[in-house]
Amino acid sequence: MTDDKRKAKFESKVAELLAVTSGLSVTHILMLRRMTQADPETSSWANERELGVVFDTILDRAIASMDVEELGAAADQQFNALMPPGDEDVRDKERWQLFDVSKRYLAKRRKPEVVVEVPKPAEIEEIDEPIAFNGFKDMFDETIARYTRRSLLSLVVSPNHGNLRPHIPVPFIAAPGFADRYEAMLRKFVLPDLRATKRIIALEKSRTWDETGSNRLIGMIQAGETGNPILDTWDSRWAAYGSEGIGARHKKGEDPWELFIEAAKAGGYAPPNVSDIPLLHSVIRWEPESMTEAWREVTMTYQQEFHPKSKHDQAREGAVRDCIVRRIRDLPKRAGDMLAMKAFFELPKCDRMFLRKLMHSVGGTDIERNRVAPGLVHFYNNLPP
Repeated sequence: MTDDKRKAKFESKVAELLAVTSGLSVTHILMLRRMTQADPETSSWANERELGVVFDTILDRAIASMDVEELGAAADQQFNALMPPGDEDVRDKERWQLFDVSKRYLAKRRKPEVVVEVPKPAEIEEIDEPIAFNGFKDMFDETIARYTRRSLLSLVVSPNHGNLRPHIPVPFIAAPGFADRYEAMLRKFVLPDLRATKRIIALEKSRTWDETGSNRLIGMIQAGETGNPILDTWDSRWAAYGSEGIGARHKKGEDPWELFIEAAKAGGYAPPNVSDIPLLHSVIRWEPESMTEAWREVTMTYQQEFHPKSKHDQAREGAVRDCIVRRIRDLPKRAGDMLAMKAFFELPKCDRMFLRKLMHSVGGTDIERNRVAPGLVHFYNNLPP
């Protein structure tokens, strides 16, 4: 087909589409777009970019005719009411398209568009209370249990936010109540195991411990890797748990995984198992304050990119993605991955397509992506269809 004939056919088809879609709802327009994209004959008169421009124009006309409050209510629910059923990847792309086309109309709402609130740190009274000194054993257990629990609380996806992706279960690591179960497992199986090792026994005897000891222990955890008795012992024991069982030396015949089963049933998530040991092992290196601050930065950047209060506050396109990539690289292994996962459940535009782009920004090959962000890759690859 010559260029002139293709141009004439393109113009004819566009005129036909504009006439056919006059008065159609957004839902029916999206259905027609899917049908047009699936038609083999479409490629003879329009490429993907051209077809996108045409349907953006058609959608713009339909959205402009909607009541702005009705449109705003749909936007507050991530446009679920306007999208036809179908493949979730397709729906995620359509959701992005509707967000982009609707922006200028949503600015006319009487009330400002609902934005994502920057969360406050979790207020758990017992976490902030000083740890009473009743001997090294109690102080050691209480310090590590509280420290790791605070890290996990920074990742919790609330039930309200979880409703953003109702077809996808929240992973155990971000489920409400999981931090309590992880703490129970540490206290019963892991920490007694650690305290029985020569290096922790030597640590106990190396100095006189008092009420300042908890801060000393946290300082040692945060100090890094070189000759660190707590982290070295933690690593060696977790490395053995895959074959010998968690805390099996001191709790023979008891199954640590049972601690999670009832909570998982109640919370609607799949409990962890042996394959999740590397993730459970990682938690002690996730500094609570760093995790909370990183998530606050992600939510603030999200507001600035997608819901700025003014043009002056507008962040550049891709700012959220770059923020999470930086956190994945800067935070300890798997910590930034968990923030990306939390964003998927709490921030509407951080959908499947966003995660796909995020992974390609993290690494150009599967090997590189698995090396830098193993938790993110595992989460994305296991998303249900």
